[in-house]
Amino acid sequence: MLYLQLKGRACLRPGEQLLLRHVADALDTDGKSVLDLPVECPKTPGVWRLPAMAVVKALSPVCGDITVLGEQECYVHIQRESKRGPGHFLRTALAFLLLAVGSAMAITWFHADVNMAEAQQTLYRMVTGHPAADPLLITVPYAAGVFFGVALFYALIGKKHTVAPLEIKLEDYRKSAEKYSGLIP
Repeated sequence: MLYLQLKGRACLRPGEQLLLRHVADALDTDGKSVLDLPVECPKTPGVWRLPAMAVVKALSPVCGDITVLGEQECYVHIQRESKRGPGHFLRTALAFLLLAVGSAMAITWFHADVNMAEAQQTLYRMVTGHPAADPLLITVPYAAGVFFGVALFYALIGKKHTVAPLEIKLEDYRKSAEKYSGLIP
C-alpha cells in the first residue's frame, strides 16, 4: 500500500529531471523506495499543472494500491535560464530610486493637503506649552516613526515570528497565477 500526498508547488531548473520527491511525499507500507522514480512533465520553461492521476499513472507499474491524500494537483515551475547582465543591477537601482522618490512625493503632497506642519506645531505647543523654534524638532521624529511603522508592519525589521500581510497577499497572488496560467502537459 502506498500513501501519496502531493505538494502544492515544485520548482525545477531547466533540464532537471522531475522526480516523485519533488512533487509528493510518499509512504510505502511495503518498504519500497519510490521517491526517486521519474514523473513525466514537459521540459519547457513555464508553470505546468500536474494532476494526481498523472502521478498515480507513473507509479502504477511499481505499486499496486495507491491512496492519494490532500492536494489533487501540483504546480511545477520550470525556471528559465537566468540572463542577468551588467545592466540588471542598474535597472534595479533605478526602479528602487523611482519608487522611493515617488513615495516621498506622495507623502509630501498628502502632508501639504492636510497642513501637517501646522498640526505638528499645534501638537508640540500642546505638549510643551510653547511654540517650536525649529520645525525639524517635530518633523524628523515623525519621519522616523513613519519609516519604522511601515517597516514593522511589513515585518522588514525584527524577528519574523509572524506572517506579514505582504506575504499573505503574495501567496494569494502566486496561487491565483498558478491556477490561471498552469498548463496541463
